[in-house]
Amino acid sequence: MTTKWEFTRQTKAPVPKVIEYFMHPENLPKLHPDFAKQVTIKGTEGDTINFEQQLELMKRKLNSVNKLTLNRDEKKLEINTLEGDGKGSRITMALTEIPNGGTEVKYIAEMELGRLGFFAKGPAKSAMERVIDEDARHLDALGA
Repeated sequence: MTTKWEFTRQTKAPVPKVIEYFMHPENLPKLHPDFAKQVTIKGTEGDTINFEQQLELMKRKLNSVNKLTLNRDEKKLEINTLEGDGKGSRITMALTEIPNGGTEVKYIAEMELGRLGFFAKGPAKSAMERVIDEDARHLDALGA
């Protein structure tokens, strides 16, 4: 069963800095130490990055193989979970310049939470919102 969420955040950082920030998944453990435990880049080709990540949610370790793709023309980033926990999940981040020079980030999450989806839905949503809020704070610091 797919669980869908949408969130929107604004940041003071301009679109190029937002893109640069998200195109470095290896920084996730440093930026979100309570959630992201380890990220290993497996390969890059142009604006596509393949990586493995280890996360922790509800005291459970989650492992996945993901593909991050940047569509520069549409100002969109997409993360697809290819293998492991959450296989089939997708997070899209659409970036829009806002008049003050900042960026609006619209997150569209389509999450595959597995057999325990009913129980994990609330904590997973809360964790995602916490990570998005942390990203907004980090990005504001870049844009200031």
